[in-house]
Amino acid sequence: MRGAYERWQEVLGGEFFGAGQAFRSAVLYVDDEVARELAKDNDLNTALPHAVAGELNWDLPDRPLLDRIKSACFAWESGGSSGPPPSLPLLALSVLAATRMTSSDGMLKSNFYGRWFQLFGEEPGTYRANRLRSAFEDVAAMWEQLDRWLDGTGGLCGTSTVSTDEHYWKIGYPISQALVRGSDREILTRFFAATRLRPNNPGQVSGRELLRRLRVWTAGRDRRLSPRLMDELANAGDSGDTLIVSLLKRLADEWDGRLHEPEHEHRRRALGLRLVVADRGKRLEWLAESVAELPETEVRLLPDGRTFKLHQDYANTYSGLETLHPSAQQLSNGVRLGGSDLVIEWTPQDVVLLRKHPHLGDWVSTEYFEPGNQHWLLAADSAVSEVRDMVGTLGGRTIRETPSPVPGWKLFKGVRAVNGAAFTRTLDQGGKHTHVLEPQIRQHAKLAGGLRIAPEYRAGAGVVGHYLRHAAPDLLLPPGETPDRKVDVVLDGRTESLRTDPRIPFPLWVIPLEEGEHTVGTALSSQTFTVHDGLHEGLPPQTGTLGYPCDGSARGEPLETGDSQTAIRGAYAPESIRLPRTVILRCTVLEAMLITPDGDVRKIAQTPPPAWMTSRLPEGARGPCLEVQVPAGYVWLIYRTPSRWSVRPLLEAAHIPAPSPSQSDFAWTYAVLSAAQRSQLPAWQDYVAAAEAIVGKRNNR
Repeated sequence: MRGAYERWQEVLGGEFFGAGQAFRSAVLYVDDEVARELAKDNDLNTALPHAVAGELNWDLPDRPLLDRIKSACFAWESGGSSGPPPSLPLLALSVLAATRMTSSDGMLKSNFYGRWFQLFGEEPGTYRANRLRSAFEDVAAMWEQLDRWLDGTGGLCGTSTVSTDEHYWKIGYPISQALVRGSDREILTRFFAATRLRPNNPGQVSGRELLRRLRVWTAGRDRRLSPRLMDELANAGDSGDTLIVSLLKRLADEWDGRLHEPEHEHRRRALGLRLVVADRGKRLEWLAESVAELPETEVRLLPDGRTFKLHQDYANTYSGLETLHPSAQQLSNGVRLGGSDLVIEWTPQDVVLLRKHPHLGDWVSTEYFEPGNQHWLLAADSAVSEVRDMVGTLGGRTIRETPSPVPGWKLFKGVRAVNGAAFTRTLDQGGKHTHVLEPQIRQHAKLAGGLRIAPEYRAGAGVVGHYLRHAAPDLLLPPGETPDRKVDVVLDGRTESLRTDPRIPFPLWVIPLEEGEHTVGTALSSQTFTVHDGLHEGLPPQTGTLGYPCDGSARGEPLETGDSQTAIRGAYAPESIRLPRTVILRCTVLEAMLITPDGDVRKIAQTPPPAWMTSRLPEGARGPCLEVQVPAGYVWLIYRTPSRWSVRPLLEAAHIPAPSPSQSDFAWTYAVLSAAQRSQLPAWQDYVAAAEAIVGKRNNR
C-alpha cells in the first residue's frame, strides 16, 4: 500500500484505537475539522481523500475497485489480526462523507452517496460514481470486520459502537459514527449519570427507553448536543430499532460509569443527584446513591467551592449532603458537585416526578412513571396550570395540591393512573409536561404491583415473588412490533395474541389462577411467580367471628361468618388492650435511644427476628430494618450510624410536650446534644436549648 495511506492508517489507529481507548466506547468520528487537526498534528502532507483515492483500482475494470484494500484486509485477518484492520482510512473517509450530509449544494441531507462521490471529485450518474456506489458493499463488510475485531480484543482497543439498521444497512455504519462527536460523548455520559443508568447497563434498559429519556432530558433545554444528533433525536421513529436507538444501546451497554473527560484521564465516576421530599412534604433533601468503589470521597459545590465529605450509608446512599438544602434556584438552574474521583449532578427541570423509595420510605425523584402506583409531582409555579390540567384527566382518586417547602413550587400528591382508557387519552393528548407520565419502554415482560406475601429468597430459583391469590401482579409488556400492535402473551404454556398498549399494565388478577406456580410473558421473556390463599392453613387463633364475605369481591357490610367461609376478618381486640407504638429502625445503627420530655433515656438493643419470620424464612432473609416498641411517654428517637447522628420525632410536632429535665439528667443531655443540629423543628430546638442550659450550669459549678 502507498505511503500516504499507510501513514493515515497509523495515525487513525493510534488516535481512535490506541492504549488510551481501552474499555471505552470507540467512535471513529472524523469530520473536516478532525481531519485537518490530525493532518497538522502528525505532519501528514496528503489529505485523507487523496490518500484513499490513491488506493482505488480504476485501471482494471474486471477487478473490484477496492481490490488493493480488500487484499490487505484478507492478509491481515489471515495473519492473526494484529493491530486494527488496514481499512481505517477508507472507513474514516466514509464517516467524513456522513458528517457532510446536510441540505446544501443542491443535495438533500439524506443523500450520503452524493457526498461520497463528492469526496472523490466525481459527478453522480457517471461510470466512476456508479463504481464507487457498487463498491460500498465492500466498505460495509470492512465495517463489520472492524466490529468483530473490537469485540475480539475484549475492549483493550475500545468497545465497538459500530451500528446500523434495516433502513440504512450499508451506509448506516458510517452514519452511526457520524452521529456522536467527541463533545457529544461527554454530554451523553452526563446524561447516563443524570438518569441514573448503572455502569454497563445491568438492567438492560432498552434503546427505545434511552431515546425516550434523552428526549425528556433535552426537552426545552440546550444540553449542547451537536445539531446532527439533535436532528436525529427529533426525527427517529417510535418503533423499530432505528440507528440512534441501536447506537444509544451500545453506548449504554459499554458505559463504565465514568465521564468522557480526556482532560481528567476518564477517571471520574458520575452520578445523578436525586431529590427527596420528606416529612410528608414538609422538607426537601438531596440524595446521592453511593459508588461501591468509593465508600468515602469528597466533592465541592460548583462554583462556590463548599466542600462535602461523603460516606457510604444505608440503602447504598451517601451521607454528607445534609447541609446542602435544596433551593428554588438549585431546582431551576441545576446543581453540580465535583471532586477528583466523583461528579454528582442535578439537571434542572420544571416538573419533578417522585415515587416512594422502597427502603428510605420518603418520596424520591425517579426516571419514569409506573401506572397503578402512587406518585407525587413537584412543579414550578410556571408549570402548575398545565400540570393541574394534565393530572385532572387521569381520573380516579382526587389529587391533592399543596404548597411545597420551596417557594415558587407546588406539590401534587396522589398522582396515580388506575383507569387505563383515561391514562391513554392523557398521554395521547400530549402537552408540554406529559413526558413525566410516560412509563418505561421495556424490551422484556415484567411483573409489577400485586399483593405480595413474600419476595423470593432462594438464589437462582427464578421466582420473582409470592402473591395472594386474587391479588396477582400486573403484567407489563414490551411494545408490539406488528402493524396491529398485538403481542403474543404466554401464560403457563398457553399463547394468546393481545392488542395491548405497552404503557398500560395488563391486570393478571382478572384471570382465575389456581394456587401454585405460574409463568407468564412473551416468547422472548417471561417471569415465574406463585399465588397462595394465605400463610395460614386455617384461621389463626383469636380470629374474630365478624367478617366481610368475599367471593371475588368483598361485601360492603360485616356479617357473622363460619370457619369454612371465605371472608376478610380482623382479630378480636378488647378495648382494654392497646397495641404498642412501634418505630422502624435501621439494622445498621451503632446506638439508639428513646427520650422523654422529663429527662428519661431508654437505650434500644438489637432484637432478634420474630418467631413467625424465622419459622418461615431462612437465615439471612431479614430486611434492612427492625421494629422497635415505643413505651408511653417517649417522644424522640435519637440514633447513630457510622457516619452521623440523627433524630426523629415520635409524635406530631404540635403534640410534643415542652422539655422538663432535671439539672442532673446528663445522659438525657448527651443524647440531645449529640443530634442537636439534625433537625430544625422548633420543638426540637426547645430540647436543644434545655440541654445546653444543663451543660452551662454544670460548667459554672
